[in-house]
Amino acid sequence: MEPGRLALRRLAEPLVRPAQCNSIRLFTTACSRASPASAAAIQPQHSDQPSFPIPGPIPVRNEISPPTPKDVLRDAVSATRPRNNWTRDEIAAIYDHPLMDLVHQASLVHRRFHNPAEVQLCTLMNIKTGGCTEDCSYCAQATRYQKGTGLQAKKVESVESVLAAARAAKANGSTRFCMGAAWRDMRGRKNSLRNIAEMIRGVRELGMEACVTLGMIDGEQAKELKAAGLTAYNHNVDTSREFYPSVISTRTYDERLQTLGHVRDAGINVCSGGILGLGETATDRVGLLHTVSTLPKHPESFPVNALVPIKGTPLGDRPPIDFTSSKYTCHFSLPS
Repeated sequence: MEPGRLALRRLAEPLVRPAQCNSIRLFTTACSRASPASAAAIQPQHSDQPSFPIPGPIPVRNEISPPTPKDVLRDAVSATRPRNNWTRDEIAAIYDHPLMDLVHQASLVHRRFHNPAEVQLCTLMNIKTGGCTEDCSYCAQATRYQKGTGLQAKKVESVESVLAAARAAKANGSTRFCMGAAWRDMRGRKNSLRNIAEMIRGVRELGMEACVTLGMIDGEQAKELKAAGLTAYNHNVDTSREFYPSVISTRTYDERLQTLGHVRDAGINVCSGGILGLGETATDRVGLLHTVSTLPKHPESFPVNALVPIKGTPLGDRPPIDFTSSKYTCHFSLPS
């Protein structure tokens, strides 16, 4: 009986406490063939390397598919406010959209930001003709093309004659009167600036908006025009930055943008657009729209002009062009 009781005691002995080994628990058990002393002698084996591969983090790809042309147009049509972060690819996607649907979608955007039944009638008067030192290839006002165009330079119009023209414009239904002078900038023209300020005040007293285009101006001159009551200042960028040197060499693209900055900082509305038909490509037209639609603030007016070829200028023999896509694309990139 003694051997039997010994066997029962051995089977009833508790499990030995597990040992830790590289996050793997090793369990040993007591049995009738092993004594407690021999079980306690078993030691875990440590290794610098795990006995099985441990997987690392699974890489996650955050790839975003580029928007399709339909996505771009859909987002543009649903916009509720202007944006200034357009890319050239986005504008190109809208520009290349089928024309009839582009016209329809543009009308929806236009109605969101404007009264579709409202049209403003403006009258433009040239208060200083010819004698300009610039070499804009499309312009008959440049002195260097005078021989070919036959245009003779004239002095600045008097304040009285300008206001008389403004009164006639109002009688014909115009609500804005614009005055343009053919010169490069306003440097050294203090008397002319004073006279123009008087013209602006006179136009505003008639209950009309006043707009001028006087070439390049600096910050102080912009403030003087604002103090006189100027509503808007026109200064076109004409075309894309890349094509611009093919049209004008006497004024840089950045000089034009600087003038727009002075006007905007003075609190005057900006009127700035372009001329199509200068020999530019569709890519240049997209570039023009991109430049203006990414300004810190969109121009209040974006005139889309078609070149009127004038004999005697470098572009006097250019054929007429169709600019329908450009006209309707600007409703998306410049909605307000």
